[in-house]
Amino acid sequence: MRNGEPGPASPSRTGPGSAPYGRIAGSGSAADAVGAVIMTEVSPFHCLYSDALDFHTQSRMMVGKSVPSASRLARAALMLYVGAAKALVHQAAVELARPDLAEIIGDPTRPMPLADAWRLLPAIVGPGNLAGDPATPPWPQFIELLALEASWTYPGPPSERCAYYRAPYPGADFEPLQPHQVTPSLAVKAEYLQFPRTGLPRDPYALRPHHLDTVRQVLDAAIESLDRKLEGALTRDNRHRRERVRVIHPPPDGDGRSH
Repeated sequence: MRNGEPGPASPSRTGPGSAPYGRIAGSGSAADAVGAVIMTEVSPFHCLYSDALDFHTQSRMMVGKSVPSASRLARAALMLYVGAAKALVHQAAVELARPDLAEIIGDPTRPMPLADAWRLLPAIVGPGNLAGDPATPPWPQFIELLALEASWTYPGPPSERCAYYRAPYPGADFEPLQPHQVTPSLAVKAEYLQFPRTGLPRDPYALRPHHLDTVRQVLDAAIESLDRKLEGALTRDNRHRRERVRVIHPPPDGDGRSH
């Protein structure tokens, strides 16, 4: 199972009296009116990463039918992958870091750029050094992924939002210009079209399912690298995607069993 892959499904949350909730107290009791109630500790990382995988799959299935629709699904998946990464590091800061330092990363009123939070996490969890050697994969690739997401949410002036399309002959559809199609007569540099290490397109409309494969590989590698820096604490016992479920109604008997 790949790092971040959704684990076993959470227990069913439907149907009063269904396993694992136990039976409801006798007919006519107050418990009948309330039914079974459970409480779940949600893992946003698990939720968002699972959603990203679903959109990723849908994008791949759609590309043969409608490229614009596939690209739309791909953009949604990318934002969810990055959202999952944010949830992962912020949750880890709250759960693993020393109490006096957790808010450096985990305080939503003072948001820190994700790249900085990612690098700092090992230092506030323990005596470890900063994570992410700028010269060693997957760190440069991860930085490019975050830079792409930032370019969408902080778009900048029009001069920084140019995209280029090419029609090979009159009447043909325009498709995103590729680096190998740039000729000396065009005042366009390859770096205007895509990021150099990952090949991710800067134009959001040019995003395709195969780019998502790269996004997921980079994110999974970054998680594995961070986990090594934390000596396995990040994912130990599926901590990062575990969603505990417990019954809160009906109340348990004195021997700990549910009614």
